Amino acid sequence: MNVVRVSENSDPDNLLSEFERETGMERQAEGIVLAILAILAIWGAWQVPGASPGDTWAGIVPFSTSVALLVLSSLMILSSIRASSTGREMAGSESHGTVDILILFAIAMIYQQSFRWFGYVLPTAIVAPVVLYIFGVRSWVGLAVSVVLCPLIFHILFFVLLGVFPPYGEVFDLLDWLQG
Repeated sequence: MNVVRVSENSDPDNLLSEFERETGMERQAEGIVLAILAILAIWGAWQVPGASPGDTWAGIVPFSTSVALLVLSSLMILSSIRASSTGREMAGSESHGTVDILILFAIAMIYQQSFRWFGYVLPTAIVAPVVLYIFGVRSWVGLAVSVVLCPLIFHILFFVLLGVFPPYGEVFDLLDWLQG
């Protein structure tokens, strides 16, 4: 929430421009923080070992997601600079987009790490309804169905149609248990 200090001698037109300036600076700061986070994520993706000949590099999804975050944060910085230089504020001064991105980034990191421990099916069944809830799905039936449908659809797409081998869990693997 933005707070602008008002004194008795304040000009109302000046208050609006001060509010816009503070909001633009906040968006620039958020964009810079997201850009730094994206650069760290790109570096982390490069730490994934290379693929053997004929295989797909396991770091392709984290890398491309990190690059997309860097592009979006750059656009955020540029649009806030443009808005502050022209004196116009972007629509919707109250934005929770940065917090949502950081929450999704944390969920993605936990999700990716949980593959190692629990395989593919269990983390996907847990994360799918959480992410759908964050994106505004409030139907309990829809969230419950996503627990089954998301792992099933992704399993068919990646492991059956594309021929990628599913990651098996070190601690517990629900797919191994389901297959007997």
